[in-house]
Amino acid sequence: MEKRIYITTTVLGLIILSIGVPIISAQTQVLLPQNYAMFLSTNIQERIDMLIFVSPQYSYDTEIITSIDSYINTVKEDLGWNSKIIFIQQKNNDYEKIDQTIEQYYLLYHIKACIMVGEDIDTALAGDYDYMEKPSTVPWSTIGGEAAYEISERGVVSKPYTTDICVSLLYPTHTLDFQTKKSQIIYAFNKFCTQRNSYYLKDMLAFESSDINKNSKSIYLSLSDYEDFNYVEDPSDLEVKMSLDKAYSIYLVHGHSNPSGTDINGWFSADNIDQLDTPFFGADGCYVNGWWSDQPDNNALDSSVNGIWYGSKIFTSKHVKVMSLGLLSQNGFSYTVSFIENALPDLLEGKTLAESMIKDTSLGNTIIIGDPTFHFVL
Repeated sequence: MEKRIYITTTVLGLIILSIGVPIISAQTQVLLPQNYAMFLSTNIQERIDMLIFVSPQYSYDTEIITSIDSYINTVKEDLGWNSKIIFIQQKNNDYEKIDQTIEQYYLLYHIKACIMVGEDIDTALAGDYDYMEKPSTVPWSTIGGEAAYEISERGVVSKPYTTDICVSLLYPTHTLDFQTKKSQIIYAFNKFCTQRNSYYLKDMLAFESSDINKNSKSIYLSLSDYEDFNYVEDPSDLEVKMSLDKAYSIYLVHGHSNPSGTDINGWFSADNIDQLDTPFFGADGCYVNGWWSDQPDNNALDSSVNGIWYGSKIFTSKHVKVMSLGLLSQNGFSYTVSFIENALPDLLEGKTLAESMIKDTSLGNTIIIGDPTFHFVL
């Protein structure tokens, strides 16, 4: 029996939950009993700050695991965080089982972040429209099950929610061959290690379309309190091109969007990310946080397919270590719910991305791609 719920605030989509008992392995194999929620292993004495879930097709690849282990050690040296790998078996590659595991570790350790490695992890679907799909991490990012984000009888999210855990995605494009996907994952984790120190250069840039900035322009302009913030409304193609040759601490674009780019007067292609010299990229708009699929609107999660989409660029960009994709600013609420208002100030003060997001009020439209432990060196 399928259970279907809506979890989006803008474009309605569906997520399918299946009920079952997970058998999850970790760095030390752990077999969880039938009523495993009451018997989650507490043998680990050290605090756990972050979980890294590795989906089935990558769980037995020693080179991938070696790169993740190096990342874990680097994060430990940098932040003092302890991390744990959770290897997922195919029969347990299920949204709800993953969520149950996250919540149990949160109750024991108050984990700060999770990284999801693998395009076939059963991700909650936040939108499905015209061959474009976007995932939602809301259920994984909240504690307390459906009550945390209040689904009505029709399944519509009825109010903003509080972020308890920063969840980031590392999802290679589904149709790439295994060796390419493997190489991309290893490249990403190596980048997170070798480019650990992101010095705050002060320069920040935001491109925004005047067509949709009624509720967001003032939010972007609030960043003028920081040094060397440059806000450009309706930039020309030449201005976009020239911006690709300069280094920035943060680079933001906002306009009508799809997974492969954003209309900001000219067109900002996701391909431009490969040319950017910035550790932090943000794209603001509908469907920037999704992918192209080979299925029309069918209210079910479909795999990503070949083509340009923002999230895939974490694997090809030389400098970008983390992306924030979704509705970063535009809200129209009487209180703060946007990423720029809530999380960005803390990030600019040196907190990790995960710590800057925890306990923030959100609409659930922001997806993090890349390293949740990213932080600036001031």
